[in-house]
Amino acid sequence: MFCSWQRFIMTHFVAFLTNPRSADKPLRIIITDVYMEGKYVTCRCRVVQGVVQTGDKLVVLPIGDETAVSRIGSAGDEFGIAGDTVDIALAGIDLARVTPGCILSHPHVALRPPIRKKMQAKILVMEHLQVPIIRGAQVLLHMHSIDVPAVISKLIAITKRDGSIQKERPRVVTGGASAVVEITLQEKVCLESFADCRALGRFVLRRGGDSIAVGIIEHVL
Repeated sequence: MFCSWQRFIMTHFVAFLTNPRSADKPLRIIITDVYMEGKYVTCRCRVVQGVVQTGDKLVVLPIGDETAVSRIGSAGDEFGIAGDTVDIALAGIDLARVTPGCILSHPHVALRPPIRKKMQAKILVMEHLQVPIIRGAQVLLHMHSIDVPAVISKLIAITKRDGSIQKERPRVVTGGASAVVEITLQEKVCLESFADCRALGRFVLRRGGDSIAVGIIEHVL
């Protein structure tokens, strides 16, 4: 039998478990590894949205450096599509400027993900939580390939299973509860609402080496 947080994920966070291809959405590529191969910086990448092809001009976020796709894969592949894991050779950029967790996107500003440090999110707290979450609680936010220190800067509401508000402005959030909170990161990273990009809109909160909550971004602030 499912415990309450498992039931909550199954009903409210089903998309955590599924990853339909989103080839028609703006390009989002998560870099998971970086190494030098000949004269090119080569990145092991996961294409989470859109389509990338050889010759494309891209931007590395959050640093903002522009680059070009010299090669995709090792067998002369021309394309990478949402859902693919590929090696992408980048030209015109320094190895020191690219790290795991960076996002590759099209350079046009309107097609880039927001780079922010504050968000409103819906979280589900693990039942085993021993110390309740309070305003000002320090956590480590894990998202795809990055870990960023963060603070729970506001407790907005405790919510019911159907998403309706049970209690506004709570003083604490205890184990097994679901809540809407404001989270402030120590540094700016690429954030998007879960509705816009699943990979950049879901996260895990950790404290003292333990996972204490899972969440999705409702709004980037």
